[in-house]
Amino acid sequence: MKSQLLPEGFRDGLPDLAELEYQINSIFINLMLSNGFMMVKPPLVEFESSLFFLTKDSENIDSFRIMDPLTQKIMGIRSDITMQVARIACGSLAENKRPLRLCYTGDILKVKNNNVNLSRQFTQIGAEIIGVDKTFCLSEIINLIIEFLKNLKIRKFIVNFYMPNLINLISQDFNLKKPNFEILMNCYKNKNLFALKDISNELFEMSEYLLQCIGNIDEKIDLLKKYKFPKNIRSEINSFISQTKKIKDEFKNYEIIIDPLEIDESSYHKGFCFKIYSENSKELISGGGYGVDNELCAGFSGFLESLILESQIKKTIKSRILVEYDLEFEEIKLLQKKRKMIVIKSIKKLSKQQLAKEAKNQKCQYYFFENEIFEVK
Repeated sequence: MKSQLLPEGFRDGLPDLAELEYQINSIFINLMLSNGFMMVKPPLVEFESSLFFLTKDSENIDSFRIMDPLTQKIMGIRSDITMQVARIACGSLAENKRPLRLCYTGDILKVKNNNVNLSRQFTQIGAEIIGVDKTFCLSEIINLIIEFLKNLKIRKFIVNFYMPNLINLISQDFNLKKPNFEILMNCYKNKNLFALKDISNELFEMSEYLLQCIGNIDEKIDLLKKYKFPKNIRSEINSFISQTKKIKDEFKNYEIIIDPLEIDESSYHKGFCFKIYSENSKELISGGGYGVDNELCAGFSGFLESLILESQIKKTIKSRILVEYDLEFEEIKLLQKKRKMIVIKSIKKLSKQQLAKEAKNQKCQYYFFENEIFEVK
């Protein structure tokens, strides 16, 4: 058969990769369930009004659209499961006691890729705590992430904290119109601030100072206190300092950095955001606080594809054995349970010599003939 091309950014999950994804998925789900999280499974496709309710962004350009043949309404294919979990929490599970702990895993699709990651197809895993206090259960979330990364044998990582509301507060305090706000966004994203001089020298000087505050929390957190920020910005920064200092004191053995210029791509976070990077600067996990129906919430998520690249977990290696086509199921279970073997049945009656040859073809280390195990040579 002629090889068929897939759309750009999409892939087949072939056996070795698919098995590693399954292992990491299982590790995550078991960890969450053992810590009191309940699993939910939202649909892949929803009407736009419900899929984007958290952002109030019907123009969400990172989601594929399709027409529902039954209702003739436009539906969106999810690009982020967090918003779906928030909808479930304030809808079907609205009567459940708070805090409500939910976890999930599922595929998402994105319209756009980037130079860092060419994929548009991902498997997202994540967890949300709905109905928290002003601390956002931040300590619990960071501890869960650390435990998860340890289980993946990822021992070196960097935690980056930033303020999702800061850029909007800057825009308010400096009365920026939409064109200048977009300039501000691009300057902060690129960490190149010279275009801000054309808007306001005061804005440029303040942004330059924030740029100097990027770095290790031990060295930079006190620097944030020294600048005379406008009132709303100062209030946000004080809250950020209070949150991150608690984290710094509790997680002294981990590298924590702060980045006041980091932009929240999701647009629905509030209070705090964080990203966790591997020592190779690969993004592993991201998360933060947000609000749903006057409830404070917090959560985190990651993509299996990124976690696999950094994890030291290897594919499970078990001996493979080829058995006769009519071997009783009880015998097969014994081989699987007692000898921890992967059992493959031949599809027709074979002689001992034929069985040995077929076992080699099937990449088996052993074959089973007339109640005896033989090694493939």
